[in-house]
Amino acid sequence: MRKNILGVAVFSALSASADAQEAASIPLGGFELVPTLSYTLGYDDNVIRNNDDKIESWKSVITPELVLLNNFGANQLQFGYRLSRGDYFSSQEDDYTDHLLSAKLDYELDARNRFKADLTWENGHDERGTRYSIGSGASLVNPDEYKNTELDVVYSYGALTSVARIDINANFMNIDYDLNTDSYKSRDRDVSTLGGTFYYQIAPLTDLTFDASHKEIDYDFALVPSEPLDSDEDRLLVGVKWESSAQTSGYAKVGYRKKDFKAAARDTFEGADWTVGVTWEPASYSKFNFSTNSDTNETNGEGNFIKIRTYVADWQHEWIERVNSIVMLEFTNNKYEGESGVVTRNDDNTSLVTGVNYEFRRWMVLKFNYKYDKRDSNRDTIDYDRNRFNFTVNVSL
Repeated sequence: MRKNILGVAVFSALSASADAQEAASIPLGGFELVPTLSYTLGYDDNVIRNNDDKIESWKSVITPELVLLNNFGANQLQFGYRLSRGDYFSSQEDDYTDHLLSAKLDYELDARNRFKADLTWENGHDERGTRYSIGSGASLVNPDEYKNTELDVVYSYGALTSVARIDINANFMNIDYDLNTDSYKSRDRDVSTLGGTFYYQIAPLTDLTFDASHKEIDYDFALVPSEPLDSDEDRLLVGVKWESSAQTSGYAKVGYRKKDFKAAARDTFEGADWTVGVTWEPASYSKFNFSTNSDTNETNGEGNFIKIRTYVADWQHEWIERVNSIVMLEFTNNKYEGESGVVTRNDDNTSLVTGVNYEFRRWMVLKFNYKYDKRDSNRDTIDYDRNRFNFTVNVSL
């Protein structure tokens, strides 16, 4: 949830998944304990994302993680803890220590009834120059810290092979920034979402889908009491999900989104909504992914909300048995909308990620990646470009 750049999430998830499959475990009662350790040495030529006040620094990030697993039948119970400590050699103001606790349950009652629950608690941070400190990162003496709690529950009815089935999803999220000043209290909020997806098979390996969701966003504090940022969001999508061949799969959904503010002074937003993704796998060792989606995000201090349009393309390739790579390009447009739909700020964000993974041993994976970020805004003072190089060693049992 907290990632601003989808590409980093995609690359990290790909690497973590590959490592987790190979990691050995320690028997512990009815559970299996899976310990892993990651160390990253990197270089960042624009730490706070400000071309007029550039800070260059090497950094190190050490991330130990413990995962406790219990597989019983087709079901799984999992608990996890991850510590992440980052140290900037030339910018100690940006040092951080993050904690993440998680619990997951994947339970199949029978062939027609399935249940998933995912609970996380995060003690995290916003890097200087991101979110609420865009363009003003140098004014902070350390990163903004927060506590984030999220519960996600999915109940599925209908066999996976049946003509019709439905997923019902409930999500609750609370974010609380550590500082207790008015400007920080105005960021704290609860977000409750209830929704579902109905699948109807119209052909072998092809489903017609109907998505509906309702979200309530409630802030703890309003800087202007008569104009709170509280709102309700409704979303309706119709689409198709397919696996037309061994080489191609994907989904395409289009529909409608409405964001209705509870304050009369803030205009209701209504507009088209979509999410599209296609995977093409011309060979077992090579895969291309293309995706685009629309979204809305809460304001970070300007306008009523942020309207987001995202486009991503990546290529994943396994060169030889132990060496694979990824190249990914992402473009995101963020429009900060104010009264009467007037765009107060328009940011174009471009990211290029390329990386190589080498499985040196079953228990050790070496990774190198390069990332280029660029923001081009109608506010010239927040334009920036940034280069990052990271070398990572992942170790497991």
